[in-house]
Amino acid sequence: MSKDRSNHSSSSHDDYSLPRAKILRGRKNFKRLFERDAHIRRKKFVDLRYQIIDDSPFGCLMGFIVKKSLGKANKRNRMKRLLKEAYRLHQQLLTEPIENTRLTLHGALMAKAVDRTYAEVEKDVVALLNEVRDQLPTISSGNS
Repeated sequence: MSKDRSNHSSSSHDDYSLPRAKILRGRKNFKRLFERDAHIRRKKFVDLRYQIIDDSPFGCLMGFIVKKSLGKANKRNRMKRLLKEAYRLHQQLLTEPIENTRLTLHGALMAKAVDRTYAEVEKDVVALLNEVRDQLPTISSGNS
C-alpha cells in the first residue's frame, strides 16, 4: 500500500479512481467508435460502443456520451455524472481482464434518456461491462 500526493492510501486492487488519463478523449478516437467494425451492446437505458485497438498501449479508455436531443444541459450533465460514477465503481470488471490479456479497448457509454435513477443506470452499466468481459476472448481472436 502506498500514499499518493494527496495523502490518500491506495493499492492497485482497491483503486476506484477515474483519472482523466482513463477517459477517452479526442475526435479521432470517438470517430473510430462510430465506424462499421465497432461492437455495440444495448441495454434498456444505456448503450456501449467499443472497439479493440491495435496501435496503442494496452489498457481501457471509456468515454461518456449524452446526445443534445435528450434534454437541457443540466439534465445531460447529470446523466453524464451518473454514467461516470457507475463506470468508476465497476471499472475493474473490464479493466483487469483487458490488462491481463494485454489488449486495448476504447469504448463509450451512451445514455438513451436523462430522467433515470442512479440504480437504473448502474444496473445497465454493470450488465454491459460483464457482457463485454465475457466476449473478450472471442473478440480478440477475431482481430488477431
